[in-house]
Amino acid sequence: MRYEVTTGLTPHEALEQATAYFGPGGVGLDGIAQTPHSLVFQGGGGHVAITVHPGATTTLELETREWDFAVQRFMGQVSHRPRWWSRWWRRKRAAAPPSPRFTILNNAPEDGAARPRVLGTEEHRRKKPA
Repeated sequence: MRYEVTTGLTPHEALEQATAYFGPGGVGLDGIAQTPHSLVFQGGGGHVAITVHPGATTTLELETREWDFAVQRFMGQVSHRPRWWSRWWRRKRAAAPPSPRFTILNNAPEDGAARPRVLGTEEHRRKKPA
C-alpha cells in the first residue's frame, strides 16, 4: 500500500522521527537501506519504505507491506504541524504562583462579652430542658 503525507517538519527531522518510530527503539524493524532522502525498514514479514520530498512543506511518500496500521499512526504523528506561536510559548515560562498567604483572624471575645456557645458541646448537653 502507498501513502503520502505532508508535514511541517524539515526532511532531516522527518527521517529522524521515522527512524525513532520504526527502528529498534520503536516498532522494532531493521533498517536495511538509507539515503539522504529515503529509508527502508524490514521485519515481521513486511517492509516500510519512506521517501522525503523537500519543498515549502515536506512531503513523505510511504510504501508498506504488512505494516499499514503502524504507518497510519506514524502519518498521524508527523502530520500535526506545530503552531506558529509554539516557539515563543516554550520560551515564556510562567513564574511559579506565589505561595498562599493566610490571615488568622482574632476570634477571642472582647472584654465583657460572653463567649458564644457551640451547640453539641458537653456543656450544652448537660443542661436539661425545664
